[in-house]
Amino acid sequence: MIEIKNISKSFGNHKVLEDVSHVFKQGEMNLIIGASGSGKSVLIKCIVGLHEIDEGSIEFDGRNFTQMGFMQRKSIRSEVGMLFQASALFNSLTVEDNILFPLQMYTKMTREEMLDRVNFCLNRVNLTNANFKYPAELSGGMQKRVGIARAIALNPKYLFCDEPNSGLDPRTGIVIDNLILEITREFQMTTIVVTHDMNSVMETGENILFLHQGKKWWMGNNIDILQTDNKELCEFVYASKIMQRFKNH
Repeated sequence: MIEIKNISKSFGNHKVLEDVSHVFKQGEMNLIIGASGSGKSVLIKCIVGLHEIDEGSIEFDGRNFTQMGFMQRKSIRSEVGMLFQASALFNSLTVEDNILFPLQMYTKMTREEMLDRVNFCLNRVNLTNANFKYPAELSGGMQKRVGIARAIALNPKYLFCDEPNSGLDPRTGIVIDNLILEITREFQMTTIVVTHDMNSVMETGENILFLHQGKKWWMGNNIDILQTDNKELCEFVYASKIMQRFKNH
């Protein structure tokens, strides 16, 4: 579980986040949604410590990340997996070497143990025997799956996903959503996903935080979202043709 309490963040005179509190639950898909400029990306960067918050606190299973020094934060970060919007694979490295990278950085495993872990992760994302391929040889969906394999290599407690369906066709996007959901439940991770994809919201949104102008504007799940009368949320949600179909039915 990750709990944020009364978080505020400004850049100069521009306040990006204002008094945001929320609990991201373990073993669930926690989604952050909102229009461009609502503060989604800043919030997730604050949670992992890429931005320092001006006010408030961030707790990882009761451990106050905000008050920690560098080495304590490093320990928390070793429990974090990241899936980036563009997969962020090293193009000059094979699939195997991409997944080995965090293991070499954060563990004292033997080479044999690391390779066993690589193969376990590849098998879990249905990419067995892809070890020696390069990212350029893979489809977009396969690259995302390699990104997920690398993200879970350290068996993280916390998984952060930034627009995991970006650049994917709808069918592949659903495959990636379901894979992230399966892994979240299987390993009981606290998974936080920033997304604009309303397919993702309706398929996997167990705990949804809607940000509007840097404030927590609404929270609920994918059932609640169809029944809300929150004006700003409705304007955001039903701008999507996908959601118009849900509304009409």
